Amino acid sequence: MGRYSFEFIFVLREFYFSQHDLNLADKIIAKRKNTEAKAKGQAVIEDEADLDRDELTEGFVYSHGLTSPQAAQLLQTYGKNCLPEKITPKWYIFVSQLWQPMPVMIWIAAIIEAGIENWIDMAILFIILFGNASIAYYEITKAGDAVAALKASLKPEATVKRDGTWSTIDASLLVPGDMVLLATGSAIPADCRINEGTIDVDQAALTGESLPVTMYKGDSCKMGSTVVRGEVEGTVEFTGANTFFGKTASLLTVRMS
Repeated sequence: MGRYSFEFIFVLREFYFSQHDLNLADKIIAKRKNTEAKAKGQAVIEDEADLDRDELTEGFVYSHGLTSPQAAQLLQTYGKNCLPEKITPKWYIFVSQLWQPMPVMIWIAAIIEAGIENWIDMAILFIILFGNASIAYYEITKAGDAVAALKASLKPEATVKRDGTWSTIDASLLVPGDMVLLATGSAIPADCRINEGTIDVDQAALTGESLPVTMYKGDSCKMGSTVVRGEVEGTVEFTGANTFFGKTASLLTVRMS
């Protein structure tokens, strides 16, 4: 695995755990409110797990399904549930490695060697130049292939409730507010919040965690993870570039550019 492939995993984990830290801070604040309410004799939620999930998701509207006109309007507003792709031709990636600062210095040295007819040193410089360009090309394209493989692993179809009935549609047509079915063996088609119940989710492709994570009502399931146990209904919260995966991929794109 190349340097950029490792960097992709690092950025993914860094972004995930930063979100986890923010959630932890929110939970501490919520528990403090619970303690203050008890001291004042006010009604509190005795189950702190319920406090964490109910209070932290306050204001989030759980869906019971959209109508086709609503979905069409939201699709125009948010766009398709797919990541923006900027495809750079591979020949351009290779050629661009030949005009970086260090290669330019080697070009100048090679021209000088040619000017004094020192053909052997010139040939050595060209070998170094094209050798370095080939290694950089391999590393960059391998990182791009790793990102493409993760994108390809995202499920192309989703089970959604529209107009009061369940149907299977192209996952790229999902919109925030859709009600989706998350069942054993299915991939999470977008960032969703669980309406009711519990499921076990495999997030290894996103965070590298070896064990599934149990998620409850109000928890956010990330696009690209997989349900390994259970079946629940969920509400789509974010799609496309606004998902956890989309934001992380954009961070990697910035680092590689």
